[in-house]
Amino acid sequence: GLVGEEQGFDPIGFAEDVDPKWLREAELKHGRVCMVATVGFFSQQYITFPGFEPSPDALQAVYVAPPGAMAALLFLAGYIESASYGGKITMLDMFEGDRVPGDFNFGAGFLKGKSD
Repeated sequence: GLVGEEQGFDPIGFAEDVDPKWLREAELKHGRVCMVATVGFFSQQYITFPGFEPSPDALQAVYVAPPGAMAALLFLAGYIESASYGGKITMLDMFEGDRVPGDFNFGAGFLKGKSD
């Protein structure tokens, strides 16, 4: 198909119960998290955070990490998640105003003066 033809594609009917902006936001965020997680999975063989023990098996790395360090990483991830929305994390208030789904205004300063 052509780009833009999928605009009304919703065979299961999710958009009847859930705001399509929220669904689009979730799709974009999960895709970005998966990309970063893939980079992290491969880079942890060569890079180790201070306080963590290097693991020869990347799948076992989460089990050899100290519990306090894992708690700190989880807290940091939660803080970044809530701070990126300004504290608005429900689909009822997330898109108040003119915020576009998937636009976290991250790195926008590098794009000033560039064409779309």
